[in-house]
Amino acid sequence: MIPDAYELKRIVRAHRERFWCSDLLGAAEFAPIYFFDDQAAFDGDIVDRAMTRVLTGPLRLPHPSVIFEVREQRGSPSGLIVCARADGDIVEATFLMRQRAPRGWTDCLVRIWMHPDGKAEIEGNPAERSDETVRGHGEVAAGIVWRALTILGASPDIRDRKVSLAKRSRLSREGVRGWVWRQVAIDPARLRAATPPLGGSHASPRWHIRRGHWRQLADGRRVFVRPCEVGDPTRGGIVKDYAVEARHS
Repeated sequence: MIPDAYELKRIVRAHRERFWCSDLLGAAEFAPIYFFDDQAAFDGDIVDRAMTRVLTGPLRLPHPSVIFEVREQRGSPSGLIVCARADGDIVEATFLMRQRAPRGWTDCLVRIWMHPDGKAEIEGNPAERSDETVRGHGEVAAGIVWRALTILGASPDIRDRKVSLAKRSRLSREGVRGWVWRQVAIDPARLRAATPPLGGSHASPRWHIRRGHWRQLADGRRVFVRPCEVGDPTRGGIVKDYAVEARHS
């Protein structure tokens, strides 16, 4: 088994102009692949708690352009892929899925701009008319980047894997390069060690529900902050209130 991103690279190499956000896919054509095959751990609460550190500072990708792939384990789609690139302190990314039924790839579903203050602007594919669907895809895309960077920041076990010679033949004929990909193991102990303590002036409040709301920024933009749970009776806490904003052209 190799990451679905290799198949995407092959298709982009031949048909990049057919995709929305083709510039981001072009940047990802030779980008390193980080593969997370344990979706349950990737989406788990331990990553949630450790994510606070990533949400409160500039995002730092491991390479100028990178592909993060999460192997879906709950039926279709089979692969969740984010192609991301750095632009100063902003990370720009697009999100695609490889589906089992009907078999094939989606177009780029959203384009997102992730800022150092933990907010993400999103722009939906022009073919998608549902604001709710666009927002959902944007949250998934931003969540994959934030979670991947949280895991990588905890010094995980990363193993270099190679595409077999048998599978390279067709890919290389169609211009694909880069036969080493990185399989990332998610270690709960390392994530707990990387989680900021909740003591002192930064202690979590008692458990409560923070309702979703619109926030007005200094530059006039409005961003929606999702409903979330904050704190717990033991003064621990999980904060899940990253914000997304729909871009309007």
